[in-house]
Amino acid sequence: MKEASGRVSAMSLFPLLQCADAEGLSFDALLAGSRLDAGLLRDPAAMIDFADELVVVGNYLRLTREICPGLHVSDHYHYNSFGVLGAALVSHANMLDACRFLVAHVALTFTPFQVLMSEDATSLVACYRDRCDLAGCRAYYLLRDLAFVRNLCREADPEHWPELVSGMDIALEEPAHSALIRDFFCWPLRFGAAETLIRADKTRLMQPLRLANAMTLEVMQRQCHELLQARQGSWRQRVESQLAASAQPCDLAQVATALCCSERSLRRHLQQEGCSFQELLLAWQQQRAVHFLRHSRLSVESIAHRLGYSETAAFAHAFKRWMGMTPTQFRSQS
Repeated sequence: MKEASGRVSAMSLFPLLQCADAEGLSFDALLAGSRLDAGLLRDPAAMIDFADELVVVGNYLRLTREICPGLHVSDHYHYNSFGVLGAALVSHANMLDACRFLVAHVALTFTPFQVLMSEDATSLVACYRDRCDLAGCRAYYLLRDLAFVRNLCREADPEHWPELVSGMDIALEEPAHSALIRDFFCWPLRFGAAETLIRADKTRLMQPLRLANAMTLEVMQRQCHELLQARQGSWRQRVESQLAASAQPCDLAQVATALCCSERSLRRHLQQEGCSFQELLLAWQQQRAVHFLRHSRLSVESIAHRLGYSETAAFAHAFKRWMGMTPTQFRSQS
């Protein structure tokens, strides 16, 4: 799985710093080992390296006495923490439209996960997938981001929020304090899942929201679109996003079609950025293999099939070349 990289808004750490201050934790101790300072973190327009954010989160997890830091910190992550995106979400007519808008603009949030959504005539499912190796911070980020969904539901629809989600699967082994987590969400939870999923009944999501405002929504949507355009990534990032959004391996032709360009053009764009489609596909296979072996109970055979291998032996051989050990050995050590 690739290491954490990229740039994020300095605002992503502000709620955590508020929480740490309320706990009486040292500001200097929180920033130790990072390249961040107070001035940079007070600038709402500043961008920081995600690797530095991970250092600060790691320091917080080491210093805090909270049993479940991800849920505790979520008290400071509300819709207004996300600026125009948050205002747009609660201004929608109903939660279904807000969910669609959130997934389309997830790059404007602070999540380190790829968030995908599928729906049919009656239900909606949101899937959270690892973008990078979050190491010891993964449980914190996952529970924090799931808690944001719960907080958004409560703020947008205080009366009906417990009915908005029908259940969640969480790709974490069940912790000792799972009762606290279940009480927090009030929704049916299943730990140890292969994928983190939020399920909802679309009928429930159609309830009108109390803060709905069509005029505010129009203004906020336009500003969100402009922000998203400004943050549109490189061709490498676009290909990585397309691969991450797929449950099965994609070929070059499929990705080129999704990005509205020819295969030849896509190859050229990637070459100019110093990479190839095959390299990115291989990185996707490695990332997904590590995720399933670490965070699911899927058999090695099932994982090989999901990654596009017709034979388990071929997958095992490739994995040993990547990681220096067999999938079974890696799972036992993880």
